[in-house]
Amino acid sequence: MIEMMNANSTIKPFERCPPLDGYHCQTNALAKIFLHHGHPLSEDMLLGLGAGMGFIYWRMRIGEESVVFIGGRGNNKDFFSDVGKRTGVSIRAVSTSSAKRAESHLLGRLAEGEPVMLFGDMGLLPWFDFPVEYHFCGHKFTVRGFNGKDTVLASDMDNAAAGLKQGFYYPITLECLRAARESPYKQFPLKNSYLEFDFIGYHPPKDEDIRSAVKQGAASHLNPPIKNTGINGIRKAEKELSKWPAVFDDSTLRMNLFNLHIFIEIGGTGGGCFRYMYARFLNEAAGVTGDKQFLKIAEMPQESGTPFSDVGNQFSTAETVADIDERICSASEKLENIAEIELEAFKRLTETVSQL
Repeated sequence: MIEMMNANSTIKPFERCPPLDGYHCQTNALAKIFLHHGHPLSEDMLLGLGAGMGFIYWRMRIGEESVVFIGGRGNNKDFFSDVGKRTGVSIRAVSTSSAKRAESHLLGRLAEGEPVMLFGDMGLLPWFDFPVEYHFCGHKFTVRGFNGKDTVLASDMDNAAAGLKQGFYYPITLECLRAARESPYKQFPLKNSYLEFDFIGYHPPKDEDIRSAVKQGAASHLNPPIKNTGINGIRKAEKELSKWPAVFDDSTLRMNLFNLHIFIEIGGTGGGCFRYMYARFLNEAAGVTGDKQFLKIAEMPQESGTPFSDVGNQFSTAETVADIDERICSASEKLENIAEIELEAFKRLTETVSQL
């Protein structure tokens, strides 16, 4: 299907705009923008520079259902500005209530041959095959071509696989794009959001940029502002998970357990709840800084990624399995192990960058 999308598109993408394979929608879209401007950075490096690995346990109501969200991202509020600060790039998020104004800006940038990074509702993007009731408004992708009339060329990644996902182009009408950009669904207010970039001050990440990013990420993971984030959040998830059979009816329980599979392993985390991506960032950090401590410590988030993957994968069949209680017990034990590994990892990282 993706090969057909690429082959059948009649809109030519801009130069230096390949449909990059990748892991996470946000870092993949950023990597495409950086590459277009002649400054290729890996998704792993971008995730790390933005102190983007973390943890959150969040229980919320959506309609009549109680839904639990477990996420491995961190620093969502300042991620873009922190990446910009550590690369010398001005990155500014812009929102508008006017779909007309947002579309005018998009077409103006495309007329200049500039790709644009947009926010949209996955459930309203035609290249995804979701149930009609599904909506996720935290998705990011790029647009990198225009037919001059009513259709633009988007670039995104396959949502069907864990780990590395296949990049592709997809032509989308302005009408359809407009609906995805101003989706009324409330998890993440969209407001026709997009990013503006100024690369005039770009510099490759330096030793101090790496160390400040690691220091920031370690501080938030070890000393989170609220108890359901960071290491504390992992421990809260461990305790709360064991209570789920008494809290939820069977259908809701199985839905939330299956969501763990999606949130941890499938939903753009790079596998292992972003831990594998962060381990690769630390390996890159060793190359930039010359500090071999990063290589040694990188083994630890790689190690904690394995039980995260185990937790996610054992609930891939949560809707039908009979031994649900045993799997919940096993998952709780794995979360406890993850917390211990990451407590030690981020203490060691803090010591490594303490001179900053």
